[in-house]
Amino acid sequence: MRAPPPGVRTSTTLYATAAVALVLALAGLVLLALLRTTLTDGIDASVRARADEVAALVRAGSLVSVVPAATDEGSIVQVLDGAGAVLAATANIEGEAALLAPGAGAGIHTEVALPTAAGAGFRVLTLQVGPDTIIVAQSLGPVDRAVASAGRLLLEVFPVVLVLAALITWVGVGRALAPLEQIRRKTATIGAGEITAQVPLPRTRDEVYRLAQTMNAMLARVGEASARQRRFVADASHELRSPLATMQAVLEIAQRRGELAAWTVAGAELKAEQVRMRHLVEDLLLLARLDGRAPEVRDELDLDDLVHEAADALRRAGTVEVVVEPLPALRVRGDRAQLARVLQNLTDNAQRHAAGTVHLALRRRGDRAVVQVRDDGPGVAPADREVIFERFTRLDEARARDRGGSGLGLAISREIAAAHAGSLQLLDADTAAGAVFQLDLPLSNG
Repeated sequence: MRAPPPGVRTSTTLYATAAVALVLALAGLVLLALLRTTLTDGIDASVRARADEVAALVRAGSLVSVVPAATDEGSIVQVLDGAGAVLAATANIEGEAALLAPGAGAGIHTEVALPTAAGAGFRVLTLQVGPDTIIVAQSLGPVDRAVASAGRLLLEVFPVVLVLAALITWVGVGRALAPLEQIRRKTATIGAGEITAQVPLPRTRDEVYRLAQTMNAMLARVGEASARQRRFVADASHELRSPLATMQAVLEIAQRRGELAAWTVAGAELKAEQVRMRHLVEDLLLLARLDGRAPEVRDELDLDDLVHEAADALRRAGTVEVVVEPLPALRVRGDRAQLARVLQNLTDNAQRHAAGTVHLALRRRGDRAVVQVRDDGPGVAPADREVIFERFTRLDEARARDRGGSGLGLAISREIAAAHAGSLQLLDADTAAGAVFQLDLPLSNG
C-alpha cells in the first residue's frame, strides 16, 4: 500500500529546506572560489614585488650567490645565466639544480610541484633580465589551508542553517495555514441543518481571506438552494395530496352509495383528477430535468413558426381574440418542444387573464430575438412581478384550479429560457391594464 503524500506544511518545509540547501551549497562554492582567487592574487602581487627586487640587484651588479631571504618563508628565488647554471638562490634551495629551464617563458603561472622544492603547488614568475633569468616561486600552501579552513567552517554552519530554515518554514507555514485549519474545522461542524452557517474570515486580506469569502458565498447559495428545495418538496407534497384526497373522497362516496350511476360519476371525476395529477407530475419531472442545464437537443428552429403555432392553438380555443403582429423570420438554436412549451404557457396564461384580446409580437434586437405576449386583463402588481415566477405561485387563490393551474407554468418557462441562454420577464405595460411577458433568446449563428 502506497504511503499518502505529505501534507502542504510538510511538503513546503521540505521544498524550502532543499532550496536553502541548494542555495547554500552554491553560495559556499562561490565563496570558496572567490577566497582562493583573492588569496592567489595576493601571492601574485608578492611574487611580482620579489621579482622586481631581485631584478634591481641584477641590473645593479650587486647580486650575491645567496639571495637575501624574504619575510615570507615560502618564497624561493633562483637566478640562472644563459646556459642554465644557477648564479644565485635563496638559502632554502641553495645548491639545488635549476627549478626551470632558462627561457621557459615570461609571466606568472602555477606549478603543481617543483623538482627541488617540497610542498604544495607554487605560483611561479619567470622574468628575463638581459641574459639572466630570474625565477621567483611562492608556495600555495597558505591558500590551500585557508580555503580548507573556510570549507570546514561552512560544513559546520551548513546543518545549523538548514535546521533553522526548516524550523522557520514549518512555523511560518503553520501560521499561514492556521486560518485554513479554522475554516476546515468550521466546515466540518456544518451539518444539514446549519447550511446558513459561515466560516470565519481571517484578519489579513489575502488569498485565504478571499477563499473564506468564496466559501461563505457558496454556503449562502447552498442554503438558498436547500431552502428552495424544502419549499418545493413541501409545495409538491401539498399539491399531490390534494388530488389524492379528492380521489379518495370520490371513491368513498361511490362505495357508500353502491349504485352504478354513482360509480359512473366517480369515474369521470377520477379521470379528471388523474389527468390533473399526471400534468403536475410531468411538470415536476421537467423542472427536475432542467435544473439550469442546457437542453440536450439544440436544433436550429424558426422562432416565427413557433409563434404562429401558439397563436393558431389559441385561436382554436375560441375564448379570446388573437392579434399577431407581422413576424420576421428569425432562427434560434434549442429544443423545439421546450420552446413550444414556453410559448404555450405564456399564451395559456394570457388567455386566462385577458378581458378579450391577446397580442403576440416577435422582434429582433441586435443579436437577440424577443417574443412578447400581451393581454388586456387586470395586470400584475409591481410587488408581484417576480413572485409569479416562483413555483406553485397563484396570485388569485379564489379562482378555480381548473383555470388557475398548478402554478408551475411560469417557473418552468423561466427555467427553459435560462437553459437556452435567454430570459423571461414581466414588463411594464404601456397601457393602464394588461400584462406583457417578454421572452428573450439568442439568435442562431447559422
